[in-house]
Amino acid sequence: MMFPYDQSTISFFSLFFYGMFAIFFFTLWLGNRDHVAGLGYWTINLVLQVVGKGIAISGIVRNGQLATTIGYLLSSIGAIFFYFGLAAFTHTRIHRRFYYAFLAVMGIVIVWSVNFANNGYIRSLIYGLAVLFISTRYLSLLWKNRDLNPWFVRPFRLLLAIYSILTLFYCLRIASDITSLVKGDLLQTFDSPLLRISQFLTLGLLVGVNFSILMLTNNSLLSNLDKDGRDKDRIMGELKILAEHDGLTGILNRSTLESYLELLLDQGEEPNRCMVNMVDVDNFKSINDTYGHETGDLVLIHLANIFSSLIREHDQVGRWGGDEFFFIVRNVSTDEAAKLIQRIHTAVATYDWAARLGVADLKVRISSGYAFGNGKESIRDILREVDLNLYTAKQNGRNQFVGG
Repeated sequence: MMFPYDQSTISFFSLFFYGMFAIFFFTLWLGNRDHVAGLGYWTINLVLQVVGKGIAISGIVRNGQLATTIGYLLSSIGAIFFYFGLAAFTHTRIHRRFYYAFLAVMGIVIVWSVNFANNGYIRSLIYGLAVLFISTRYLSLLWKNRDLNPWFVRPFRLLLAIYSILTLFYCLRIASDITSLVKGDLLQTFDSPLLRISQFLTLGLLVGVNFSILMLTNNSLLSNLDKDGRDKDRIMGELKILAEHDGLTGILNRSTLESYLELLLDQGEEPNRCMVNMVDVDNFKSINDTYGHETGDLVLIHLANIFSSLIREHDQVGRWGGDEFFFIVRNVSTDEAAKLIQRIHTAVATYDWAARLGVADLKVRISSGYAFGNGKESIRDILREVDLNLYTAKQNGRNQFVGG
């Protein structure tokens, strides 16, 4: 069987691609070390691969066996660091001591196989078993975390496919090495057409792995940006709610009510006729003085709940300030408005305040002043009329409503 590339050519391509990836990942790590978990481990893996392969083929270390041993050791350490990177990226807890022990055993086996094993098939078998072990660890971790994040689905699938192919390929290679050893075949040098094909295919698959990791890193950054965007939208929504709603009762505040009323009045057509109603709690100061401000706050909260339950979905109620509430009711006739206000007063009067608040003899009554607007009046005119009607209701003895 002939193969067009010798080991030195394959090693050169391997060193070139790993070097390019190492530079790219190192640059990526410098700018994103705090944003992508595992990126540092992946960068260390590539650096170790480059250094190991460089020592093995460059002649820097004159002793060929020592150079090969160092190259294998650094590649093995890099493979474990790659696994650590996957674990960090997926936030998977692993037993690092086990893998440190594995590296120690691998170191001893590598030294023995390079320096004392006379048959190249033995070294090939040892290397194949090591790759098979770590590949299955990769596959297990990737499979467990395949649904970790929608942004990671495609890179994880690609990595699963690549490592499945690599695992299958090394199973075949191990079977071939075992067969050769059983038959008594001797491979005097760690070189054969089958080994070259194996190394070339492994290089191609590992290039695919690093592209997948780049895709994973990119998708992780995009996922973080998407999360940041959603968090900002959520915070802006919360701030908008805080800006538009009363802090105590949770209903609309005065500023929002004024803006909404002004918008309705600007429409200025008869079908958009609206009724506004100002409600004031009778003798609220007396409630605070007698039962305490905490009870007074609870009264306001319960009133807000009562009022909110009585209006339609497109109508509005809010806290105008202090013990005053403000209703904006759209498209309502004079009779309908009077009936609604009567229901509001009845609901407050019949509410079991003493039982609900746990305060004996507590009773709450309200006074209301209301008016209509269809856009011909200014918001100031409407508010003046409502305020005057409320004042009249108070002067007439409270616990009543005035308007029309």
